[in-house]
Amino acid sequence: MSNKGRVAVVTGGDKGIGYHIALQLGSSGLFEHICITCQDHNQAQSVVDELQNQMPTGVNVCCSELVLGDTMSMAGFAKMVEERYSKIDVLVNNAGMAFTHSDPTPLEDQCKTTMNINFRGTCELTEKLLPLLRQGTDPRLINVISAEGRLSQLSEDRQMQFTDDNLTMDQLYSLVDEYERDVLARNHLEKGWGNSCYGMSKLALIAATKVWAHQEPGIKVDCCDPGYCKTDMTHMKGERDPADGAKCIVMPATMANPPTGQIFSDYMIASW
Repeated sequence: MSNKGRVAVVTGGDKGIGYHIALQLGSSGLFEHICITCQDHNQAQSVVDELQNQMPTGVNVCCSELVLGDTMSMAGFAKMVEERYSKIDVLVNNAGMAFTHSDPTPLEDQCKTTMNINFRGTCELTEKLLPLLRQGTDPRLINVISAEGRLSQLSEDRQMQFTDDNLTMDQLYSLVDEYERDVLARNHLEKGWGNSCYGMSKLALIAATKVWAHQEPGIKVDCCDPGYCKTDMTHMKGERDPADGAKCIVMPATMANPPTGQIFSDYMIASW
């Protein structure tokens, strides 16, 4: 496949795993344009220059400010991509956040922030960019998830709700809203929920991946667990180099005829 005009967008591509995803996509020979996002516009140009110097001739890198979860910021980013490229061939939803396990912030205070960024923000941005993905050539949507999004954190009844083949995005949002209400009421455990906001946000994103895979037959939609990598989010305590973790995400973004609605972990399709 020619890389002429092909566009890859990587959120949070200015550092860590996202940086290496952008670098590997640009080095794959399948894309002419690599568009990354960052929260700090003051660092944007230095990251672009660093990535650009490592790219093959003819691959162009740009960086745009994006605050995931901020409606105006996400709308502005979607407008920029549409005006500049008119389409997206691969979207990698890599940006996210996590409170550390030692953070003293009460769970009920962590909950809304985590869900607004990792789940609602990612979903809202994706919905804004789906029209551009539908215009892509062999389009792919890849959501970066975590092993903490495992189904086993939920009761059996809750598991059935999230794995229902007929689950819709509206129903998924309602489940997340219910989880938040139960956390605030401090009865989430007895209601069958897990005790990790980050884990719940990634579980909900896996469910969203499967919903989109059903709703968007023209787009290959998958999610990938890069493993426990040495990044700012893990305070460099991870066991895996972020470049290695990025390979797991780049694989379904670049391979021929990938499956859809699947979870990739350690370069293989994994169960939930």
